[in-house]
Amino acid sequence: MGTVLTVMNMKGGVGKTTVATHIAGIAPRLKLDGKEYKKVLAIDYDPQFNMSQALLPAKTYFQLEQERSTTLSILVDSNTDLNPYELQVAGNYNPPPVAKLATNIYSPRAHGGKLDIIPSTLDLMYVALGQSENQTKPMEERFEKFLADCRDNYDLTIIDCHPAGSLFTKTSLKNSDHVLIPVMPQRYAVRGIGLMMKFISAKKASEKSPKPHILFNNVSRTKLSDQEIQIRNNPDYRDHCLTHTLKKYTAFSEPEEGRGFVWASRKPYSTEAFANLISVTRELFQRMGLR
Repeated sequence: MGTVLTVMNMKGGVGKTTVATHIAGIAPRLKLDGKEYKKVLAIDYDPQFNMSQALLPAKTYFQLEQERSTTLSILVDSNTDLNPYELQVAGNYNPPPVAKLATNIYSPRAHGGKLDIIPSTLDLMYVALGQSENQTKPMEERFEKFLADCRDNYDLTIIDCHPAGSLFTKTSLKNSDHVLIPVMPQRYAVRGIGLMMKFISAKKASEKSPKPHILFNNVSRTKLSDQEIQIRNNPDYRDHCLTHTLKKYTAFSEPEEGRGFVWASRKPYSTEAFANLISVTRELFQRMGLR
């Protein structure tokens, strides 16, 4: 049974997609404690589709979008006519199988690890208009069934989720085991964490909340900021904070169309950035029980 991790912060501008993309990319390249490499699925669940642009060549992406092999098809039927002025309703309660929507990005012959992606599309925003419970119930059930299929086929599913209180937030958190909250050491960072904690804990009595993990992103390589110290000293948050932080390296902001990642870069400090990413990912996986 696979694990589902959502990467999310209700506050924008924290490098959410950068974190999600790099962890998804490095995960199938790591062998932990002598065990097999992981089969990883990245789900771009953000209408801005930045993760898709980082991992897929433009030509491939537009072909997949034309074929409707995107996250939109998880929620509504592929032949649904989208109208931005009408509520979107799923035609039935059964999503397509994950094998039909997933596109392979990385699958070396040397070992069994791999990375697949289900890209997003700007059209996904249309479903956000369907906010009445009667309209969204079919979508919620479809997403739950789809994630169950993902668990059966992948060791780890990473969801890059839309940073707002929406259908995407609700379905992602409800079906995740863990939530990674990227935080930048800046003003109002504490408020972003507080909002996330409220969303994570907002559940029915019969539902289990995903476990939160706080990752400080784009931090100084030489010193701690006042904001990071404040959050780490907060009794409500300190136990959720990763010890390792993702440092400020230019290499982390360069990926585009599947190129420029730190594990394939020869630019200055890319080796240090690569080691930093491995340290963060290993600690996160240990906290998640992925060994």
